[in-house]
Amino acid sequence: MKCKHLLVITIVSLLLVLTGGCGFKDIDKRFYVVAIGIDPAPEGAKGYTVSLRMAVPSPKVEPGAAKSQVETIQATTIAEAVRLLKSHVDKELDFGHCKLLLFGDELVKKDFRGPLNWLSRRRDIQNVAFVAIGKPDAKTIIEIEPPNERLPGNAIFLMFGNDGSESSYTIFEYFFDFVRRTGELGMDPILPIMRKEKNGYVVTRLGLLNKSKLVAVLNPQETEMYNQIRNEYKKSTVAATFDGQNMVMSVDSISSRSKIIRTSEGWVLRLKLNIRGIFEEAPIGVYDQSWTKLEQTFNTQVEQEAKSLLEKAQQAGVDPFGFGLKFRATHAGTAKTWSDWQSIYPRLKFDVQAKVVIEGSGIVR
Repeated sequence: MKCKHLLVITIVSLLLVLTGGCGFKDIDKRFYVVAIGIDPAPEGAKGYTVSLRMAVPSPKVEPGAAKSQVETIQATTIAEAVRLLKSHVDKELDFGHCKLLLFGDELVKKDFRGPLNWLSRRRDIQNVAFVAIGKPDAKTIIEIEPPNERLPGNAIFLMFGNDGSESSYTIFEYFFDFVRRTGELGMDPILPIMRKEKNGYVVTRLGLLNKSKLVAVLNPQETEMYNQIRNEYKKSTVAATFDGQNMVMSVDSISSRSKIIRTSEGWVLRLKLNIRGIFEEAPIGVYDQSWTKLEQTFNTQVEQEAKSLLEKAQQAGVDPFGFGLKFRATHAGTAKTWSDWQSIYPRLKFDVQAKVVIEGSGIVR
């Protein structure tokens, strides 16, 4: 019995010795990186300019109490830049809470694959982080500190998440979906564009990318239409002009269905949009008018805008809607299927059919 007790004591002592070298660091010894900005190096230099926005832990949680520190450095590689930045701060960098990965406008116009490779390999970069384009550059956006922020980076989370502002012009892209789109045949990447305005952010435009760079930018109206077609976004509007007067309808429900068929005239993509809503702005006396003519006006306007958007993406040589992926899913899964689609898409015709139903004229007091 005495030998057994002695053996147990020895084993416990060895375990205590092994756990004595724990590398854990307390919160006050860490800098939590909430946003990463990556720009190309200045002209004449090689590599990247990396900007980190780091949250400074604070017991205060109130508007304007957010404390953060921004560090920027240029290096030949992103990994080297991050390691150099560690020598500029007195705390360990923690990327586990990073929620925004920002590519500079000049970077995505050239090639974003290098930074994407580094980000996708880092085990501490969250797959649910948001990805966006910073205009005019990522550093400018990273340095913005909105005066109403309660927590460092909180304005970013509220803008892109569903907890704060919900706008039909703001489309957020998760890192995992962006990586999937860059490697998927039949679907190309998209990224929202963040611009600086006064002391805050503005996100109203969407960038269309191929597998390596930015090729086209959607204006706010096209961005909203993309959101309606791709995401069936309800909190949006449709507008039309009738007898020289503007009409705006708030969308209550929307459905989008597409089908790729072969006709005697070639391949056609038929897109059906069903939209129901009520007036937000309308001419005086609209309640007594025939809504059939008004609905037809909306139908024509929506069909034109949707077709124009589809053709713009086609002319840019990208497929942000994933029509090619649908074609692959509904046809024989061979290498020839993909090569067939590559020859079909540039010549694909679009047939858009919209059905707008007006459910009410709003509240008139």
